[in-house]
Amino acid sequence: MRSRWFRAGRLATVLAVLALGIAGCSGKKKDEVELIRQSGVLRVALVDTGSGFTSVKGNEPVGVEPELASYVGEMLGVSTEFLVCGRQEALEKVAAGEADIGMGCISREGDFSDKYRLSDVYGKGFCYVVTIKGDFVGTIGGLNERTVGVEQNLNEVTKSLLYAAEGISLADYSDSGQAAEDLKEGRIQGYVCYEKQARALLEDEDLQVQNLMNLEQEEYVIVAPAGSDKLVSGINTLIRQFLEER
Repeated sequence: MRSRWFRAGRLATVLAVLALGIAGCSGKKKDEVELIRQSGVLRVALVDTGSGFTSVKGNEPVGVEPELASYVGEMLGVSTEFLVCGRQEALEKVAAGEADIGMGCISREGDFSDKYRLSDVYGKGFCYVVTIKGDFVGTIGGLNERTVGVEQNLNEVTKSLLYAAEGISLADYSDSGQAAEDLKEGRIQGYVCYEKQARALLEDEDLQVQNLMNLEQEEYVIVAPAGSDKLVSGINTLIRQFLEER
C-alpha cells in the first residue's frame, strides 16, 4: 500500500496542475474544476459494460473505471456520484451538463461532435466474434461472404474495419440472445460484440467465442464537455498516476 506521504505528494502535484491558469482570472466566470469543487461532487455518467472495466454488483459499480473515477474525485477533494446508464445516455448527460464526465469503454474512435473533449487513453479492449462451435474465424478475412451480426453499440470505425471482408453483410443486434438464436438457425454466420455479450454466450454449448486477431483493440477515454480543457488536463495527469500505481 502506498504511504500517506506518497499520496500527499501525488495530490500536491495534481493540485499544481489544476491551478495552472488561475492567476489573473479573478472576477471571471468559474471554470469546471472550481465548480466541481464547489459542489463537492464529481458526477460520473458510467456505462455498465459488464466487463472488468465496469460491472454493477447489487447497486455498486465495480471495476477499473469506477476505481479511476473515484481516484479523480479523491484528488479533486470531492466525493464521486455514479449515474449508471447506456453509452448514448452517458454522452447526452455530459453534453447537457448533467454529468461532469462520462466513461465506460467509450472508444476514442467514436463519432464525437464538438460538444466533447476527450482524455488520454486509460485502457484498451478487444471485440469478439461468436460463431457456431467448430466454425473457426481467426481474422476479418474469415468473415468473407457472410452475414454477420454486430452489437448495436459497436463504434462506426470498428464496423468499417469489418467491411475489409469481401462480400460481408452486417446486421445490428441489441439483444445477444437473439443473435445466439439467429446463429443457430443460420440466419447469421457470426456475431461481433464486446466482452459483456461474449461472456453471456460463453455458457451456450452450441457456440464458441474467439478473438479477431487483426481487428485492432479499441482505446478507451473519458469524455468531458467541450471547453473543459483544465479539467481534462488534470484528468490526464491522474490517468498516468493511476496506471502507475496499479
